Amino acid sequence: TTSTEMPKIAHQKIDLAAHEYRATPFESFVRLREMGPIVPARLPLIGNIFLATTYEAVDELLKNDKLFCRDPRNAGKSNYWFFQLLMPGLFRHIAKNMIAMDEPDHRRLRTLVDQAFARQSIADMRPRIEQLVDEQLDIVADVAAEQGEVDLVENLCRPALLSVICELLGLPMEDRPKFRRWFSSFANIRSFWGIFQLLPGMRKTVKYLKGQFEVVKHNPRPGLMTALVEAEQAGDRLSADELIAMVMLLLLAGHETTVHLLSSSVYTMFQLPDVRVELCSDWSKVEPAVEEMLRYNSPAQFAKPRFVTEDTVFHGQPLRRGDSVMPVLASANYDPARFENPTEFQIDRPRNYHLDFGAGPHVCLGLKLARAETQIVLQRLFTRWPHLQPAFDPAQPDWAKRIGMRSLATLKVKSLS
Repeated sequence: TTSTEMPKIAHQKIDLAAHEYRATPFESFVRLREMGPIVPARLPLIGNIFLATTYEAVDELLKNDKLFCRDPRNAGKSNYWFFQLLMPGLFRHIAKNMIAMDEPDHRRLRTLVDQAFARQSIADMRPRIEQLVDEQLDIVADVAAEQGEVDLVENLCRPALLSVICELLGLPMEDRPKFRRWFSSFANIRSFWGIFQLLPGMRKTVKYLKGQFEVVKHNPRPGLMTALVEAEQAGDRLSADELIAMVMLLLLAGHETTVHLLSSSVYTMFQLPDVRVELCSDWSKVEPAVEEMLRYNSPAQFAKPRFVTEDTVFHGQPLRRGDSVMPVLASANYDPARFENPTEFQIDRPRNYHLDFGAGPHVCLGLKLARAETQIVLQRLFTRWPHLQPAFDPAQPDWAKRIGMRSLATLKVKSLS
């Protein structure tokens, strides 16, 4: 079908940031899938777009890098320069990371970064992660003793996971408090326009990281920053801009997503007491339990849009070159055509190939770390406080108004004894 023969498509107005997609995701995404595997939609701020809603469509969209690209310029989007002009210079600098690149640029960066990550054994880091989590749990206990309750998002999930990132990067111990302060000042972006208020903290973080990369070039030390600097493939290395973009991607994308994975997993333990009893009685099940947490909660509700490289028909929907198609990961993870009884939480769910980390060449780089962090925090938290209780009604959690994320703004608990 040529582009001139394609009929005009009516894009239905859909707000994926609406409360219903966080509060009742199963029912909401059933309705979305009933519209079709590829749904013409109009989203706030984004405009006209197509949504991939089924497991089969999302999986193919993520893996087919010939028909779908990341960089809109490779799909003939001539207005790309306009969005570049709207973006502050600092964000344009950070945006030059491999998550927005196509081949061969993506393959070049991914090879170098994979090489650096291969030197950082997550298995070897586990004892240190456990120590960092235990130290943060001591702070949780102090806050609870003083106030009678404590918010686990702000007092456990964010700081503990940021401490792990500092350890992974190999930042000097004396610098970590100020680094955490700078990063925390801009990490929790609640709206598109709100990001412009967060530039001071971001500038300080980027300036500090640039200085640290210069230090490790001349004085290598254990950690990912040194490994990134030393990564080399066929005489090629990461540039200064690429080094900063990679670490900022790890901080902004990896850290924030894992915070929401962890908080939603703790919430699920409160929401489903039978699951909590089963897991707490046998922590050898924590690995499959976290995989089911990823599928069941889908903290990353959708992934970055892909752009159609040529006129085509995809899962029955005519698409033109340049059209945007967004994979709705949460809808795919609840698809009954792929997961039997998807509304049920099953610790031992067989072949649990969820799409929360994506798929294909752009699969999440930090998936091993995210899994390990969540497994460790859940076990240390509920082993230390087996009678931990929510300080809120589990039927009415405090969902954050966060685009693209199913996340809790707060997660207050009590009964720390």
